[in-house]
Amino acid sequence: MDDRPFCIRELRKALLGHQRRLRAGDDLPSLNELAGIAGIHRDTLYALMAGDRVNERSQYAISKALDTVAGSASNQRSRLLSVRLNTDGPSLHFGLSHLNIFTKY
Repeated sequence: MDDRPFCIRELRKALLGHQRRLRAGDDLPSLNELAGIAGIHRDTLYALMAGDRVNERSQYAISKALDTVAGSASNQRSRLLSVRLNTDGPSLHFGLSHLNIFTKY
């Protein structure tokens, strides 16, 4: 999410991934703390995660807060073991994958 235009869908995916990592026990800022870093109300984060629209200033602030948090937690991995189903067969990885294993079509 560098300086390129950000997309609500990407922000929502990043927030849901952040929430998943929190549930897995990673040492990350809570969503309330993330809202404080972004300078917005926590309800704005929850609204974005629920699929509601938020204004551009809030989107930008959330994007920058996630970049800040991601930079400090990039070496940190979840304690969970994930299984990825590839064309070559299943493979094991540490941490959470941002890809869905099961998808509705």
